[in-house]
Amino acid sequence: MKLFLKGLLLTGLLGITLMSQATVLMKPNPVPGAEYPPLLQGDYLDNITTPEDFLGFDVGQKTATPAQINALVKRWATESDRVKLVEYAQSYEGRALHYLVISSSENIQTLDTIKSNISTLSQPAKLSDNKIEQLLTDTPATAWMAYSIHGNESSGADSALALIYHLLASKDADNKKMLDELLVIVDPMMNPDGRARFTKQLQQNRSTAPNFDVQSLLHSGVWPFGRTNHYHFDLNRDFYYAVNPESRGRIKAINDWNPLLMIDGHEMGALDNFLFGPPREPINEHIADSINRWSKVFAQDQASAFDKKSWPYYTGEWFENLYPGYSNYAEYRGSIHILYEQARTAEDGVRLRNGTIRSYKKSVHHQFYSALANLDTLQKNRKAIFSDYIKNRKSHIDRNSKYADQSFVVLANNNRSRVQQFLDLMDIQGIKYYRNEQPLKVRDVTDQLGQVSKNKTVPVNSIIIPNRQYNAPLIAAILEFDANIKDSVLLEERQKTLRDGSSVMYDSTAWNLTMMYGLSAWQVGQHLSGGLAEHQALKSQFNDMENAIAYLIDGADDASVSVAARLLEQDINVRVLDKPGLYNKIDFARGTVAITQADNSHKSGWLETLKRVAEETGAEVQAINQGLGDGDLPDIGSEHFQLLRRPQIAMLTQNGISPYDYGHIWHLIDTQLGVRHSHLAQEMISNADLRAYNVLVVPGRWYGELSKGTLKAVENWVNNGGTLIVTGSSVTQFAKAKDFIQTKLLDDSFENIQEYNLALTRQWLSEQEKISNDNVLDSHKVADSIWYPWQNSKELKPMDKKQLTQWSQWTEAFMPSGALLATRTDQKHWLTYGVDRILPVLTDNAPLLMTKSVTGAVVRYGVHVDNDDAKERMIGWSTVPKGNDLSLRMSGLLWPEAAQRIANAAYLTRERKGNGQVILFANSPNFRGATKGTARLLLNAMIYGPGLGSRAPLQL
Repeated sequence: MKLFLKGLLLTGLLGITLMSQATVLMKPNPVPGAEYPPLLQGDYLDNITTPEDFLGFDVGQKTATPAQINALVKRWATESDRVKLVEYAQSYEGRALHYLVISSSENIQTLDTIKSNISTLSQPAKLSDNKIEQLLTDTPATAWMAYSIHGNESSGADSALALIYHLLASKDADNKKMLDELLVIVDPMMNPDGRARFTKQLQQNRSTAPNFDVQSLLHSGVWPFGRTNHYHFDLNRDFYYAVNPESRGRIKAINDWNPLLMIDGHEMGALDNFLFGPPREPINEHIADSINRWSKVFAQDQASAFDKKSWPYYTGEWFENLYPGYSNYAEYRGSIHILYEQARTAEDGVRLRNGTIRSYKKSVHHQFYSALANLDTLQKNRKAIFSDYIKNRKSHIDRNSKYADQSFVVLANNNRSRVQQFLDLMDIQGIKYYRNEQPLKVRDVTDQLGQVSKNKTVPVNSIIIPNRQYNAPLIAAILEFDANIKDSVLLEERQKTLRDGSSVMYDSTAWNLTMMYGLSAWQVGQHLSGGLAEHQALKSQFNDMENAIAYLIDGADDASVSVAARLLEQDINVRVLDKPGLYNKIDFARGTVAITQADNSHKSGWLETLKRVAEETGAEVQAINQGLGDGDLPDIGSEHFQLLRRPQIAMLTQNGISPYDYGHIWHLIDTQLGVRHSHLAQEMISNADLRAYNVLVVPGRWYGELSKGTLKAVENWVNNGGTLIVTGSSVTQFAKAKDFIQTKLLDDSFENIQEYNLALTRQWLSEQEKISNDNVLDSHKVADSIWYPWQNSKELKPMDKKQLTQWSQWTEAFMPSGALLATRTDQKHWLTYGVDRILPVLTDNAPLLMTKSVTGAVVRYGVHVDNDDAKERMIGWSTVPKGNDLSLRMSGLLWPEAAQRIANAAYLTRERKGNGQVILFANSPNFRGATKGTARLLLNAMIYGPGLGSRAPLQL
């Protein structure tokens, strides 16, 4: 015992000694950049806390955490009469997002009046010239200064602290004059959750000696990195999808203030220098000419400021402005937008190619200095910029405007929840919409397949959005079916594609909101205004009745899946109708969710639970007391009402998996379904007990693949009854794995290409809706000849394997960076509940799936369009039947080579494997949380898969 105590004492003393040594060893050396001059120089007020006093280090010396930033701006709001602090949102992790309105104390005291005047000027049509002139004289110009929307692009937020302090505390006469004439709104930290993740990684990866190597973890970070928010959304792609609370709050705030200038502080590659606007082509045609002109004025002034410091910089080059979902969305509302891209610098500094060390403080200084230069330009040109803004706003509602004779129609449908989500976006963006209470005859109509009609009738209760509004450029940018791309841009893109496979397109070339949402819509070449009514928000409804035998939620509504998921979670029995039904004279679509008295009478409180879930999901619940389906439609006790099983969902994550795809699916489960699920580290799967789950989702990946052991464990689990769902690039490994599934990739199918073409033809023939007795029952003789799908193969001259391989290698180079394509869906398959026959799918260079099963291709690329003059012909590997054209492109850039390559391949496949099933999505089905049509397919797969696709339950 004594020996034990002695040993314990020695161990303790040794531990203290080692800890003391470790403390000395871990004491950090001075951070490079300590010798860099303070950013804040000048005469400042004594009563405003300096950043250094609060943070414990000079601003820009280190990276401030979200908690420090929020605490400091709150402190400043109590110390200065030049500021008003507003919390505009909270992140998913509960962190506050603020903006600070900074101006002279006199302006802050009359802020409500100024805001009202700005709003009045934003709707100038009814204002006299004298009134406009008076308001222009009296109203400060507003600048919105936004920083670090990507959490690991940290210098912007730290520069915001310098900017805020300087504006609040400087005694300089020029600063006072600027604050008399401007409202400077600073949004210092647009992504606090991502920044928190990033600053924690900085802390975890610091060493005692400074590290200048851009490849080290200190600089690169670790999965899932700090760029994205809690659900791994890129918030700089969310400015009109508005999926996340950070975006929704910010958009509303920006729209309330109608800023004339918006800057957005970013970072880019560590070995670069500094980029700012204006952008290069392609530039969206709905950005006003005056904004493009003013962008060049700001750039000239900013360049002159940088020249005085001998700092390197460049403009444009890789930065284009076609996609309207960045922060530059404000340009479509009249703001001048300037992007900053500072080369990424971690706290230790970066060794550049010329051998010099760029400190973090210098990076922060670049952003701080740029903001002052831009504010100076705005101040000098305040009245002229304001005048152009008002002129543009007036022109948007002019009868001679290019937007005057254009309207958008979202056709009436029964997907209540998805329509309401669409209308919520219109509300956030300040876009006016209406509904037609009577059928409405319209002319000059273009549908989403590009088909033009002289006259059509709009169904009752469709959504009408006339484009003759103040926000006409924004409406056109997000609702027009195609963004115009100049011939010169197409030529350059084609040249780059052929030369080295590069691109001038920085993001997707298609983003039409109705297509992304899977809502059928028309463009109408006239201003629709007469006979329209206000559209009322759709609310949950619970339509009960005496002697109810069942409660139904129409399958056309996405909320039906949400209700089913939450009820199954509560151990309530749920059924789904696999074909249309008619009960109590009410039509119900296939996929309708049914909760019957017979299934649940033994469960207490089930009806109250149903009512609560309906309220939570916004669903419309209809009670019925008639179980007999009208006509030959299914009865309540028939096999067409299939009993579901509770899904127990797991999703693979961690290294190699795309944080975006993973996060978007995670967000869908949490927000749309609201059910428990598990996230599994992929490297641990071979040692995990997968019997706890009956659904396993494998998101797309950035790099690497699953180990052989993991693949084998997943295969055994599927054979025992699991539903495996694989998305995006992860599909490739499963399609190539030996004997895992029958579905193949396009390039691996050429050996037996005729079999795939035969399955394609059988599927098309099985969907034909007419047949004649003359050719079947009225003929008693054996036919001399019959038609075979392959009989014209020699005449059509299909390519052989060598030719197909060469064709594939050539066409693959032209695959899109993001285009919306038309697909045809199998309307008899349970995976397509709530999805129209024609479904827009956002596609890039994704795997192209091939199956020999007629029922295995649930969604195929291309829609058959009648053309009596069209002959049977080959497109690539596949046959297009006589009397048909194949329509594919809906929106975005799709080269003819890529169209031919993609045509008739499958986007979504499903096949049985053992007692389980494998479901493959060729691309991310919930891209940026906005592809609602394909997201519905994923919801069906996760919630209905265990009950409708697996033959045997797993042992749980």
